Amino acid sequence: MNDYSKFLHEVESFNEKYASIYVNCELEPLVMPFWSWQEIEKGLSQRAEWEVDASLTPFYGDWHDLFCLNEKTGEIVALDDNRQELCKWASIKDFMSSLSVQEIKYDEEAEVEVESPAADLIERTIALKKKH
Repeated sequence: MNDYSKFLHEVESFNEKYASIYVNCELEPLVMPFWSWQEIEKGLSQRAEWEVDASLTPFYGDWHDLFCLNEKTGEIVALDDNRQELCKWASIKDFMSSLSVQEIKYDEEAEVEVESPAADLIERTIALKKKH
């Protein structure tokens, strides 16, 4: 971990600045905090339990979805719960350039209209009753 320890020691500070990240060209919210150095160290002993390769050092996630630093290659990978690679950044520099300060806001009041034959039938029945 010596070559990448500066990054791993500083990654917790990203919580103060970054709100989202580009993953495969899509801006995604960072919904969990980046881990502290102590959490990273503790996580090293939990890799086998969570089926994370020993060459990967997790530094973000909930153990279902993770960002990990590959200590052999310097790449950073995003893994899903099945440990499938969702995205890979060739270097810490590439990973850093994908971080964004932009907050993602979702429209909680968006209405979805659903067309259904039953709704149409009810409306026509009501209209007929009003005529008679």
